[in-house]
Amino acid sequence: MWLKKHLLAVALLLACVIATTLFQFRAFPGLPLHQAPIAVRLSKVKEKLKQENSKSLRPDPEALHQESGTSTARGRCAINLFGLPRAFQSLVLPSLVQNVLSPNSLYQCDYFVHYYFLTYEEAGRSGLGGRIDPDEILLLEQAVRDVSPNSVISFRFDHEQAFWDKYQPFIDKIRTAKDTDGRFLYFPWRDTSYVYPETLDNIVKMWHSIESAWEVMTKHELETSLRYDRVAVLRSDVVYVTPIDVFQDNWRLINDSDRVAVVPAFGRYPVNDRMIVGPREAVEIWAAQRFNRLETHIKFVQENHPGWGMHSERFIKWTINPAIRDSNTTIVEDGNICFFRVRADETVKINDCEDGKSVVAAPSIVENTGEGKAKLLESILGRKCLVRPPDSASTSLQCPKNMT
Repeated sequence: MWLKKHLLAVALLLACVIATTLFQFRAFPGLPLHQAPIAVRLSKVKEKLKQENSKSLRPDPEALHQESGTSTARGRCAINLFGLPRAFQSLVLPSLVQNVLSPNSLYQCDYFVHYYFLTYEEAGRSGLGGRIDPDEILLLEQAVRDVSPNSVISFRFDHEQAFWDKYQPFIDKIRTAKDTDGRFLYFPWRDTSYVYPETLDNIVKMWHSIESAWEVMTKHELETSLRYDRVAVLRSDVVYVTPIDVFQDNWRLINDSDRVAVVPAFGRYPVNDRMIVGPREAVEIWAAQRFNRLETHIKFVQENHPGWGMHSERFIKWTINPAIRDSNTTIVEDGNICFFRVRADETVKINDCEDGKSVVAAPSIVENTGEGKAKLLESILGRKCLVRPPDSASTSLQCPKNMT
């Protein structure tokens, strides 16, 4: 009798699974995969990449949470990821597992992601370009589950056309506006590395992605009536080569009463604009108030530093950081954090955390990571990397997942 009931229960469960699957795909007949809801696409990505997303991405449970004096009762934390997921499965995800997900799993941080659904990137300031599989970022869900089963993870994406539909009038304005001397008002013409209008467009895309990830987080806060105490905003196109603990700065545990925001001590042009970790109210200024503060910033620049316009790092230095300090928050540079930017062609810029001038990058970063940057990168990825062709910078390595 018991066996018959058991078999009946199993049969009913299988019927429910089959019915649910049929409903999902009948509800979206003929739609390309990228137009289906994220939940449907995620199931297909998991099926497609099941063999590739193997145990190699799963950290050893016994290696997690070595005795460090940390506590699970440190407050609620969120980690927001933004940007274009270049070479995400191949390069970014292994480093996220090792140096972001694992160090913060003790706190059960939640994850909120915005990304652009772009399948090919043209060559430009961000490298040689190449193919992108944006759905690879959905593999982050299982990676989070493996180390922090109780954490929430939520995604939002935009197609290229949706971005332009929203921002075309604004971008037309900042591309063409000029001062009384006939020079560009928003485009930072003093920085010769900026390419008109591409760099300006990409700054707006970055701002939108950062703000969108913030909106996904705040939506969850409203739904749960709970607010996060500490928030990190990180890029989804870098290899994290050192651990990032949201409750530490310079390997020091941050007290519950401390209002400290942490930024990297490299890429200081004149400050780093690539990530922040801090109290929620302070990070909100960094993540969600850029567009609102732009006109005040441009006025300040015209009066004091004409020609710098919407320069990314100087916008942070002159407008965002002062506002964060006004929120009674101290900004601390962490001389241990290091991550390398990646490109669509699986190239890694291994010189990102150093510079001949200490004003650009703290010497402590190289001291802490060691001279063997290539070996460090290879140890995280679990494979060898190749020197770029002779016509490329020697400070870049190519780390293809499938060697030919």
